[in-house]
Amino acid sequence: MPLLRTYACHREPWCDKTMSVLQEKQLEACQERLMRCPQVSIFDVTDDEEAKKLFLFSFYAQEMKRRFPGIKKLQEKVLSFLPYEVCMLSQEEDGLLKRMLTQDNSISLSQWTDISAAEALIQRLWCTLTIHDDETASLCLHPSLALPLTEAMLSDRYTTVRRMLFSFSATVHSLLYLSGFLHATVPAAHFCNNVINAAAMEHTETFIDRYLRATFDYTQTDSGEMLLLHPGLADPAHLLHGLTGISPFGVHLTEEMMLGGMNGILPEEVASAENLQGMLRGAVRPDMDEEDALADLRMMAKQGATFDEMKEVLESMLCVLPTPSMLSALNQVHLQTVRWMGIRSAVLN
Repeated sequence: MPLLRTYACHREPWCDKTMSVLQEKQLEACQERLMRCPQVSIFDVTDDEEAKKLFLFSFYAQEMKRRFPGIKKLQEKVLSFLPYEVCMLSQEEDGLLKRMLTQDNSISLSQWTDISAAEALIQRLWCTLTIHDDETASLCLHPSLALPLTEAMLSDRYTTVRRMLFSFSATVHSLLYLSGFLHATVPAAHFCNNVINAAAMEHTETFIDRYLRATFDYTQTDSGEMLLLHPGLADPAHLLHGLTGISPFGVHLTEEMMLGGMNGILPEEVASAENLQGMLRGAVRPDMDEEDALADLRMMAKQGATFDEMKEVLESMLCVLPTPSMLSALNQVHLQTVRWMGIRSAVLN
C-alpha cells in the first residue's frame, strides 16, 4: 500500500514509529486527503472553481506546475494519456480497476488498505470517491472511460508492459530492502531501458513518475527530488544526514542478495528471525500478529535501534512478560540483522 511520507518522526519513541504504526498513520493521512477531494468527475463538472479543486488534487497539478489548463483541455489530456497509462498502473490500482469494470463501474472500499490505490486512481482523474450517509465509501469509474479502458487492456501493449512490470517491481522492492531508500532516478532509468522501449510507450517521464508514486512509499527532498522508501524506514533524514545533491549510485549486488531482497529477508537473517517468531507465537497481544511484530522488530534492527529500544517495543507487543529465551532470541535478531547503509552495525550490507 504505497503512500506519500508527509511527516518527520525522528524525535518520536520507537513504539510510535514501527513499520505497522507508520503504515497506519499514512493510511489515516490518505483518508483525510480523500475526504477533502470533490466528489465529482472532471468529465461532469462545469464550474471552473470545482474543476480547479480536482486539478490541484491530481497528478497533473505538479506536472503542469499548478497551471490549470481549463476543463476541456484537461479532459482531452486525460483521454490522450489513457491508452498508455492503463498499462502502467500499480498492481493494486489494476485490481481495483478490473473490479469496477466487472461491477457496473462502482465498488465499495471494504478494505482500508485499498484507499491508497483509490487515491492514485482519483489523482489520474479517472475515478471519484462517493461518501455515503452510513460513512461507507464507493470508488466510481466515470462511465465514459469504461470502453476505452477495456479496449486498452485488451491490447498487446498492455500485456507486454504488465508482464515486465512484475519483474521490475520485484527488483525495486529488493533494492529497497537492501538499502532502505532509493533515488527515483535509478529505477526510472531502468524502467526506460527495459519497459518503455520494449512497448513503444509515449509520455515516458510522466508515466514513470506516476507509477513510482502509486507503487512505492516515497518522500521528497527539499530540492524536490523523489526518494523511494522502504515502508519500514522511519526516519529518511537519518540516512541522508549530511548528504547534499543526492545523485544516482551503482552497487554490485549478487544474485543471492537480490533474491533475499525480493523475499524480504537475507539468508544470514533467516535463522534468528525464525527463532524469534517461534518465541512470539501465542505471546503477542490479540490485536497483533506475530509476523507483523517480527517485521517491526527486524526493521528497527535494520535502522540501528539499540537492544534496549527493541526490548521496550517487544514488551509493548506482548500480553505476557518476555522470557529470558525470548530476550536471547531478540538479541540474536539485533546482532544478525543486516543494517541499511549509513547505519553503524556489527554486520554491514
